[in-house]
Amino acid sequence: MTQALISLGVAIAVCAAAIRFGDKPARRVGVIVLVGWAASLLVFRASPRFTDSGLMLVDGVVAALFIWVSLSSRRLWTVVISAFQMLAVASHLATFIDHRVTINTYTVSLAVWSHGILLVLAVAVWRHWREQRRVGNEGA
Repeated sequence: MTQALISLGVAIAVCAAAIRFGDKPARRVGVIVLVGWAASLLVFRASPRFTDSGLMLVDGVVAALFIWVSLSSRRLWTVVISAFQMLAVASHLATFIDHRVTINTYTVSLAVWSHGILLVLAVAVWRHWREQRRVGNEGA
């Protein structure tokens, strides 16, 4: 439970920075991540043995939205975020198809992909902020 709260705090901080300091694709991704997280909390059904089909649906919709952002922005980092989210969906599918995949492997893989998304988003926001600051200093 503590790890989930820490992850939520990190996600809120990164997404808030994306919404406040990021460019248009970063703001979109920040909003999608936060809405996806909230939707996941609403549909989550803990099972010690099986994948959560509601969570799989939410992650599939989030993946589609990330792909839309990627196609509309043409930024490389959006492709990486889309790929991480597709890996999360693949983790759901693997657990759904093959019950030999343990639930611990499933939850760890989802955590890895979500932290990868947050890391890429944080770097993208930082780079955009740095570029805006550089442009502002040159104009002064």
